[in-house]
Amino acid sequence: MKSVYIFVTTDRPDIYINSIVHWLKKGINQIFLIQVEDNNIEQVKLNLLRLNIYNLLKDLASGFYRYYTGTLRDTLIDLSNEYNNHDLAEIKSKYNSWYSQIISDDIRCETVPPIKYLELKQYISSIYKKNKNVIIDVTPVSKIYIADILACCLLENINSLYTFELLITPDFGKPWKILIHELDEGKQYKYSNLVETPIFQESAKAILFRTTPLLISIVGTILFVSLTLAASFFFGALSSFFVQVVSIVGTVLGIISFFLIYFPIRGK
Repeated sequence: MKSVYIFVTTDRPDIYINSIVHWLKKGINQIFLIQVEDNNIEQVKLNLLRLNIYNLLKDLASGFYRYYTGTLRDTLIDLSNEYNNHDLAEIKSKYNSWYSQIISDDIRCETVPPIKYLELKQYISSIYKKNKNVIIDVTPVSKIYIADILACCLLENINSLYTFELLITPDFGKPWKILIHELDEGKQYKYSNLVETPIFQESAKAILFRTTPLLISIVGTILFVSLTLAASFFFGALSSFFVQVVSIVGTVLGIISFFLIYFPIRGK
C-alpha cells in the first residue's frame, strides 16, 4: 500500500489540492500532512489546513472558488461567471468525485505532529522502514528544507521524492485557473521525481563508490584482528614471526581506517 507524505510550509489549501488530487487519480489511499517544527518560520495549523482543503474541494464541487488566506480571505467567486454551463458542469462533477473520495472511509488523510528539525532524518528513515512504497511530496515545502529532505532520501535510498511542477505561466489573479481541473499532465504540468534526474543518480553512485573503501578497510581491520588473535592462540608457540607480521598488518589497516573515517577521500 502506497502512502504520500506531503511536507507543509504554507496554509494555502490550493497548493495541496493539485498534489492530493493527482495521487487520488493514481489510486493512493493514504495521505499525510507533515511539517518541520521551526521557530524561525510561522507554523501551519495542520488540522485547520486539512479542513480548508476539504472545504475548498466542496466549494469547487458546488461551482465556487473561495479564498482561505490573504487579504481576500472568505471572498467567494462564482465560477459560472468564468466558465460556460457545459465546462462548469464537468468541473463540478470532477470535484464532487474527488471530494467524495477524500472524505470516504477508503481514503486516509491525516495530519502528523510537527517533526523537530534534528529528528527529520530519523523520521524519514522510520516511515521508509514501515513502508518501502512511501512517496514524499515537497511541492509546497520551503526551499530551506529541500536539501535536508533530499539528503535524507539519499541516505535511506528512497527513490520517490516528488514535486508538482507547472509548465505554464500561472495566473495568480485567477487561482482557480491553475488548479488541476485546468491542467493536463505532461502539457500544463508534470509530477517530477527529483531523485530520478541523471545528475542525482550519478552523484548517488559516486557517493556509494567513495564509501566502499571505508567499509572495506573497517571489515579488513576486524578480519585481521581476528586472525591475529587466532594466530596467537594456534601458532604462538611455533612461529612468533608469523604472529608479528599479522599484528603489523592489522595495525596498519587500523590506522588506515582511522584516517578514512576522519579524513575521507574526496574528489578533486
